[in-house]
Amino acid sequence: MSLTPVAPEISVVIPVHNGERYLAESIRSVLDQGHAALELLVIDNGSTDATADVVRTFSSVRYFHLAEKGVSKALNYGLEQCRGAFLAFLDADDVWPPNRLAIQLDAFTRNPTVEMVFGYVEQFISPELEESAKSKLTIRDRLLPGRHRGCMLIRKESFWKVGRFEPSIEYGEFIDWYMRAEEQEIRELMLPNVLTLRRIHGGNLGFTDRNKRVEYARALKRGLDRRRRLSKE
Repeated sequence: MSLTPVAPEISVVIPVHNGERYLAESIRSVLDQGHAALELLVIDNGSTDATADVVRTFSSVRYFHLAEKGVSKALNYGLEQCRGAFLAFLDADDVWPPNRLAIQLDAFTRNPTVEMVFGYVEQFISPELEESAKSKLTIRDRLLPGRHRGCMLIRKESFWKVGRFEPSIEYGEFIDWYMRAEEQEIRELMLPNVLTLRRIHGGNLGFTDRNKRVEYARALKRGLDRRRRLSKE
């Protein structure tokens, strides 16, 4: 008699585009959480490097390759495949500290009405860089409260109450989503624990194309305009 597989409790989505350099470390940081009921999905958004080869070294990871469509569409595709009761996200160059999921799950247990849990981000300069490269990188704030998708663990039904990421927003998609979550009065908790380590390596979006910051401002404006419309209804 065959047993019915237990549905994973937590689904983790990693979107990636040409992320071969740091992806393996990111994947290991998720799998090393030691959480038995976990599925990890890597959504390859049109990579042309060895990203697929990196993922294939991890037999338990679910891998999906898409034509390059943008981060929001990649995230939404991954979310449609998720089977867990909780959802989490990680960028392909960042890592999770040990026990991150255990800390957040404990917070849900202690606060049963909470729908999403955040924590702090600790930024670090990638240690393998040459000193000449490191000298060009600065970190203004090493620790930051992490209200972004890389620090969030959320109940799946609460995520879908807000809805998917807006596909027309290429950068700053979480700003728009989080503002909608506030409008839906999704109950959140901010923990004092460091839950995500953000790698600064010079190839980060803010370093490679500072014009993309305009996109973040547009996402914020979109949310504020929506709130103004809602207040008039």
